[in-house]
Order: sequence, then structure tokens, then C-alpha cells
Amino acid sequence: MHALDPVVSWIVALGAAVLFGSSAVHKLRDWSRFTGALADYRVLPARMLPLAAPVIAGLEVAAAVLILPPATRAAGAWLAAALLACYAGAIAVNLHRGRTSIDCGCLGVSQRRRIGPGMVVRNVALCALVLLAAWPQAGRGLVALDVLTIAATSGVCALLYLAIETLASNALAARGVR
Repeated sequence: MHALDPVVSWIVALGAAVLFGSSAVHKLRDWSRFTGALADYRVLPARMLPLAAPVIAGLEVAAAVLILPPATRAAGAWLAAALLACYAGAIAVNLHRGRTSIDCGCLGVSQRRRIGPGMVVRNVALCALVLLAAWPQAGRGLVALDVLTIAATSGVCALLYLAIETLASNALAARGVR
């Protein structure tokens, strides 16, 4: 088995930490909206929601924290991948049920977006990508150019992700779907 260059591992880990950290912050900042979105998915019994909501937010925080240090990176990557797979599954189940008008619950406190097939694809792709961080790393240290590469690539990836999400949201708004 080939080892992954540590630069790639760090880029994936930083991206996942930002994604899950910001997701947890959005949930904590607007708890009622998050719990409402969670209830709308109808994948858990209503009596479990008061327990499930803090567990989900806590797992997102744990994924963000665990994926950063190399010693716990694999555990954090597997946790992040499991969360993304669950999110993809919950969206797919609701799409299969014909329930497309529910809020995905993933855009923060001031935005709302209906679920769609693209979200399933996005979450499955992110699941596969985040698992790269669980791959064994090559045994070399980072040099200054590596740190610059990690910082620049992480910034570009974050901007690209935001651009794609904004384009998707704008496309839905242009079609009158919100």
C-alpha cells in the first residue's frame, strides 16, 4: 500500500475541520432551526430528537478536532465520513419519499435550501475525499514550501467550495426553488 504525502493529508484534514467546525457553529448559533430541520427529515422518532441533536452537533465538533492532529486523524476522518454518509442517506431517503421541500439544514442561520440529488452526490464525494486523511502518511517532515502549499491550497479549496455552493443556491433561487 502506498503512503499519502503529508501535504495532501493536511489539506484534506484542514478542509474537513473547517467544514465540520463551521457546521457545528451554525447548529449551535441557531439551535431551534437545526432541531426543526432535523425533525423535518423524519428519520428519527420524535422522542429521540432532544438527544440526537446535541449528539450530532457534538460529533461534528469531535470530527473537526480529531481530524487535525496526525495521531487522531484517522479516527476523525472515519467519524467525518460516517457523518457525511448519514447525511447523504437521510437526504436520499427523503428524496425517495418525495419530500423535496424540506430545508437541508446545512447552510447556516440565515440561509435555507431545499434538499436535492446534488446534495447526496456532494456528501458522498466529500465522504470519499475525507477518507484520504485516514490513509497512512509518508514518513517525511514538512518543509516551509509544504506549509505554504497547504495554506494556499486550503484557501483555494475553501473558496471553490463556497463558489460551488453559492452557484447551486443561486440556480435554485433562479428557478424559484428555495
